[in-house]
Amino acid sequence: MTPEDILQHPPIALSQAQRESYFENGFVAVDGLVPAEWVQRLTARSEAFLEESRSLTQSNEAFDLGPDHSADDPRVRRLRATVDRHPEFWEFACNSVFTDVAADLVGPDVKFHSAKLNYKWPGAGEIVHWHQDIPAWPHTNYSPVTLGVYLDTVDPEHGPLLCVPGSHEGPLFRHDNEDGSWRGIIADDDLDTVDLESAAALTGGPGTVVAINCRTIHGSHANRSDSVRPLLLYVYSSADAFAWMPPPTPTHHTGDIVRGNPARTAHLDPRPCPVPPNWAEQGYGSIFTAQQGG
Repeated sequence: MTPEDILQHPPIALSQAQRESYFENGFVAVDGLVPAEWVQRLTARSEAFLEESRSLTQSNEAFDLGPDHSADDPRVRRLRATVDRHPEFWEFACNSVFTDVAADLVGPDVKFHSAKLNYKWPGAGEIVHWHQDIPAWPHTNYSPVTLGVYLDTVDPEHGPLLCVPGSHEGPLFRHDNEDGSWRGIIADDDLDTVDLESAAALTGGPGTVVAINCRTIHGSHANRSDSVRPLLLYVYSSADAFAWMPPPTPTHHTGDIVRGNPARTAHLDPRPCPVPPNWAEQGYGSIFTAQQGG
């Protein structure tokens, strides 16, 4: 569906102004959309997995561990494919609390793509360099949206998401090296053409939902606070968007319709997209491993 088509449907969870802001800027943040009960449930799951990670010494299918991870001081960078790790993560993915937000931004028929839980730890933290999402998991159109949930307060010192307004209407940049290996970063020469000074910091309290279009240029600085910043992320698309390369982190639910009906016709956006590696052949760690070279 096109943005114009989507906006013809009445708003459900967001206001019409918030929806229009999303399509104009490529992102929106809305405080307090997720009820406290759900925030508490999801936080409990997060803390249980962090506790489980203490027994690990290296990354595996579920956990992407930072270089300083230890049993005494767990430093998980990402819990991968959360909907495959515990039923509550999938229950939330299908709950109208969240799928109504997705429907406001992709249309009434909503398809699930992927999910993860990222952590930004105090200190040096995990800097996320400027990038766009869709070059890693291209679709037939650019409806895919990443919906993030803040499980705790995110202030400027926590290294919040930074999004460049209007960049979703600009070019898609390559995110690989000269030899074709995946880097997950927009090259400096390309960034020289982007107004990074205009980037907005998406802050908010527990239950805040941040929505980022798949073409939007975004990143984040280090966490300068004394507490970890967990960010639960789900990717949805309109039902008429179809992935044309294997996803980096597939789940058992990738491609499931979580609201409305399956599409009978694919929407093909004519704008080109770079071709990523075949993740089914070479595998994928996380944006952290890609950007930091391992």
